[in-house]
Order: sequence, then C-alpha cells, then structure tokens
Amino acid sequence: MTAAGPLAPAPPRAPQDPGSAAAAPVSLPAPRSAPSPAAVLTPAPAAGEVRTEQGPFTDRVKLTDTRLTTAGTPSVTGHVAISSDVSDTLALEITAAYYDAQGRLLGTGTFQYQEEGEDAHAQEHHDGPRAAGDGIDFTVPADRLTGTPASAVLSIPVLVNE
Repeated sequence: MTAAGPLAPAPPRAPQDPGSAAAAPVSLPAPRSAPSPAAVLTPAPAAGEVRTEQGPFTDRVKLTDTRLTTAGTPSVTGHVAISSDVSDTLALEITAAYYDAQGRLLGTGTFQYQEEGEDAHAQEHHDGPRAAGDGIDFTVPADRLTGTPASAVLSIPVLVNE
C-alpha cells in the first residue's frame, strides 16, 4: 500500500481591487421552450384532422370544438377549459404545428392568453374571455407556412392558474 504524498499548495492568487475588477459572468440555464414539432407525422393525419399532443398540461385541460380552417390565413380554432379545478387561468399558450397531406411540417403558430394586472380578476373590468368556468375560445393563426395545411397538431407548453 502506498501513502499519498502531501498536496502541493495552490499558487497564490493575485489580490483584486473590488472597484476595478469586473464581476464574473454568471451562467444562467437556458430558458425552457416548447419542443420542436415533428418534421413528419407518421402515419400522416387525415385531412382536416386536429390532434392534441400529449404534454405536461394536457391532463389539466379539455379541448373541444377544434377545427382547422384554411380559408384566408390558415388557423386552428377551438375552446379550452381547465378540467383540473375551477381557478382562473393567468397564462396560457397553445401552439399549432401545421402539416400537409403527406404529414410534412409546413409551419407553426401560437395563441397566447394572459390576465393583465389587478383588474383582471374583477369580471367587470376584464375585456376578454374569462378563463375560469366556461374557459377560453382560441384561434391559433399560422405564421409563414410553406404550403396549404391539411392537418394540425396542438400542444400546450404554458399553463398557469391560481
């Protein structure tokens, strides 16, 4: 058995003048974002189909009346209600990935909802739809598509409620 020798002392550090030294950069974790949509859906979805991708919030909401509209600016419309409790929704984001008839990704779109300020909780001061109870009607417009969509996949990367 060999014994380890003494550790060499660390080299001396030069004293730093706190007034002249720049603060060491702080490394923060990268912000989290929604996962990228699949480049190709297999099997290809049926024409007009709107799927909901399973995610961390899909068990807390109920999406109804979802439909793809291709006239004008393509979009997905529908209704979302919180199914896990009856609290107000403070922030919600719904993304749509748009696909052609062969299941190839054409582009995406985003719907964002956020309660604003203290008046957001007083129904008489809230101009938009209420997120508690009946839920929210939404429209996810497509942004810069490379073709005409035949289907869409919805995901919910953000949901904050009281």
